[in-house]
Amino acid sequence: MKDSGIWSQIAAAPRDFAQGFLGGLLAPFLALVGAVALLYWLTGQLPAFREVVDDEESRKRVISLAAPLEARATWARYGGDLHGAVLEMRARARSATGSSASS
Repeated sequence: MKDSGIWSQIAAAPRDFAQGFLGGLLAPFLALVGAVALLYWLTGQLPAFREVVDDEESRKRVISLAAPLEARATWARYGGDLHGAVLEMRARARSATGSSASS
């Protein structure tokens, strides 16, 4: 009878691992979605990226609240900038490995 307890624990291990793994992935995402939903419900605005010039004439990107349409547009621009930066990084890595292989 004790053997059946061990086998049931062994059989339950993959299920427990999967539940813990999915919980670890979904919990932060759901917390972020909940926070943004609460902000929208309270203010009617969404987080957006904005460029700010401080006293020293340096430009910084900050997150502030904006109208939903403007917020979605800033996130789309930010996603495009991020995608462009990733492509540039990949191109530099390929050119660096290509130049070292040809020498």
